[in-house]
Amino acid sequence: MEMRYLSICLWLLFCAGGVPASGYDGTDIPGIIRLAGQGDAEAQSKLGVLYASGIGVTLDKQEAAKWYRKSADQGYPLGQWNLAFMYVRGEGVASDYAKALELFRKAAESGLDCAQYDLGMMYLQGVGVTPDREESQKWLQRSAGSGYGDAEKMLEELAAK
Repeated sequence: MEMRYLSICLWLLFCAGGVPASGYDGTDIPGIIRLAGQGDAEAQSKLGVLYASGIGVTLDKQEAAKWYRKSADQGYPLGQWNLAFMYVRGEGVASDYAKALELFRKAAESGLDCAQYDLGMMYLQGVGVTPDREESQKWLQRSAGSGYGDAEKMLEELAAK
């Protein structure tokens, strides 16, 4: 089993090495870098994802946080959401739950369903905030109302308790 796993990993590395740096979300990586440098908030968020995952660029969490911040500062919800996770995990930035909560809230208020879910979970679990089941359910319901499956499941679990 270990040999099979090793073989699969080596095959994936070999294949990845032969793939040119393009194709993320239908856009070539040089194009994302160019647009991000020109101030495009969506491209800045995508570039942050590339740096956070090491796809087509060197893995660099601080560089990822820098690009997420540029995107978030322009009010782009995915940039805010991604930067919030960097603060939760302490990746590329110092861990700061209060800052994460603030960013999740901004993205959630813009209607981003995954941010609504994460904000609801922060309130439910008391991460960076006093636990507040009512506030948690408010955000989980908004997220579920958008069809976000994890929020629907969590509301079902909470109703069963």
